[in-house]
Amino acid sequence: MRVFLLLLFVVAGFAHNAKPEFAHVRRSGQIILHGLVEKVFPLFGPVEEAKWAPGWEPSIKYGGNAEAGTVFTTASKPHPATWIVSRYDGNAHVMQYTVVFPEDRVVQLDIACQSGIVGETRCEIAYAMTALLASARSVVEGYSQEKHEERLAHWQMAINHYLQTGRRIESHE
Repeated sequence: MRVFLLLLFVVAGFAHNAKPEFAHVRRSGQIILHGLVEKVFPLFGPVEEAKWAPGWEPSIKYGGNAEAGTVFTTASKPHPATWIVSRYDGNAHVMQYTVVFPEDRVVQLDIACQSGIVGETRCEIAYAMTALLASARSVVEGYSQEKHEERLAHWQMAINHYLQTGRRIESHE
């Protein structure tokens, strides 16, 4: 009987722990950019992104635009973040960022670009987001596939505008 009660207690404990206290989501999608992959891919680096992304102002702490190990911060409100280029392969046109929003969440951002039809580049962009605190759970769970696709549509529009005109969009465009 004791063994049964102990087993029941352990199973109940596991069942309680099976309900995750923190949330995790992964979203992915694709954009098509009107430029050669050799010209497009560098635009995803922390320095080059400022050419097409309004308000993007990274502060490089270590490294450069496109190399594994680069560390930089952004002062976006309400959550400033520390970014690390955790993977970079310029030949394969893939990179990964690890983004830490202290006391909130961690994001892994994967970008993989490849040549499409003549003069186009297809980029697969995935976000994996994990809440660090229970208070961040709603933000993570609220990052729907629809929100991800809206983000990617904006990126596609902004980057294509830059590739066509050589200038960044205004924040209201």
